[in-house]
Amino acid sequence: MTSASKRALPPSRADRVSFWLDTTDDKELPSLVGSEEVDVVVVGAGIVGLTTALLVATSGRRVLLVERAHIASGVSGFTTAKVTAGHGLVYSHLESDYDGDTSRRYAEAQLAGLELVRRLVEEHGIACDLEAVPNYVAAETENELESIEREVEAAKRAGLDSEPARGADIPFASTGAVQLSDQGQFHPRRYLLGLAEATLAAGGRIVEQSAVLGIEGEGPYVVRTEAGEVHAPAVVVATSYPIVEPGFFATRIHPWRSYVVAARLSSDEGPHGMFINAGRPSRSVRTAPLEDGGRLLIVGGEGHRVGQASETAARHATLERFMRDHFAVGETLYRWSTQDAFSVDGLPFVGRISEKQDIFVATGFAGWGMTNGSAAALSIAGELAGIPASWSHVFEPQRRRIRAAATGFIRENTNVARQQFAGALRRRDGSAADLDPGSAAVLDIGGNDVATYRDSNGVLHSVSATCTHMGCKVSWNSSESSWDCPCHGSRFTPDGAVLHGPALHPLEPIPLEDGQE
Repeated sequence: MTSASKRALPPSRADRVSFWLDTTDDKELPSLVGSEEVDVVVVGAGIVGLTTALLVATSGRRVLLVERAHIASGVSGFTTAKVTAGHGLVYSHLESDYDGDTSRRYAEAQLAGLELVRRLVEEHGIACDLEAVPNYVAAETENELESIEREVEAAKRAGLDSEPARGADIPFASTGAVQLSDQGQFHPRRYLLGLAEATLAAGGRIVEQSAVLGIEGEGPYVVRTEAGEVHAPAVVVATSYPIVEPGFFATRIHPWRSYVVAARLSSDEGPHGMFINAGRPSRSVRTAPLEDGGRLLIVGGEGHRVGQASETAARHATLERFMRDHFAVGETLYRWSTQDAFSVDGLPFVGRISEKQDIFVATGFAGWGMTNGSAAALSIAGELAGIPASWSHVFEPQRRRIRAAATGFIRENTNVARQQFAGALRRRDGSAADLDPGSAAVLDIGGNDVATYRDSNGVLHSVSATCTHMGCKVSWNSSESSWDCPCHGSRFTPDGAVLHGPALHPLEPIPLEDGQE
């Protein structure tokens, strides 16, 4: 069930490349051209989209998966890839915010997602380095230990085999932890490429480099791209942050960006298991096998709201200091970042966006997409077949649980309003001629907010600073050389191309005339 990664670890890697993408090749599937008709269209080739497409294809339905770039090149290609039901202190929080039944259903979904991954790996012979390891959520203070003790008992009531662990079992300073045995970690892109092969073998179709520009109609639906369109009675939007707004997701989820560093362990005596601390700032730790028998240490954390942090490069440096303070490692070989969607009430949104529409979404996994995403695919495939999962009502997008969601709803939407107001304050007067190579600014030029960036070669890039999703003003991400929307998490290249939704359209080019530069 395990295999070494595709190729030996290179001596060093550029920033922004994940280990998962660097050790796999793109599949190079065709783009969508012309008009097609199928039973189900899936948008997005990540964990949700590919798992759903495979389940639908094996049920005998005609399914077409449409991907903007390449398979697992989005969120699923930059995850830390922990396949576990242990999600921080989630079970004690769910009991407190909701009730014991909600906590049990959440646990049931995560276990189903874990078992689905194992089953698909076995059935399709997917070589993805799947390893059975324990998962730990660790306390770092005596006060946090009380929360850990509550989580152990809440997880047990939810049906999990949780148990307390000693601080000595944790590779960083800890007063104790929640332990779940027999969880999983794997190489996510190798797994998803395997799902793609299985989907194609089952009669499904996958098209790449086909960015969706819109979903139209009231059923059957038309999914439009630049070069083609697909007609289908059902659409599954599996894009991390949904690219449809009838579910009012802009008011109910918020995007979060976090960072990852990785280095070769200096010996075989690295940590055994997956680890995360219970407090903030978060520190997530796991390892991955290398072709030569060594291990790669992967450390994540330092999260913040998208577009609302400066000096993002410093976050990688902070993680590197933590890694070297606690582990014997060599040169830092990878630095990347990722993006997750969090819901205002602490539960994912999975299912139909409304009772009258056969458009399905899956979002709000709060950084735990491997089990949540697999469970979401099970749930959506079940709904398409008229056999809903036992937990589907807990995650339904139409839910109205005001008590649990009210505080989060107010906080997140106040934040969006603040960012919309602050956008006007972030721009400055001046000339693009004042920009040094490698620097960027939002400038007021002729009454327009212009996002300007001068690259290392001195070439100026200038586009509209207005996000094409809902009109917020973008801000510069110095670590990743991107324009990021602080309201809903869309991200763009210096030339305005979409890197990450929910935006569907690029930032408008604004060529600067002589004198404006």
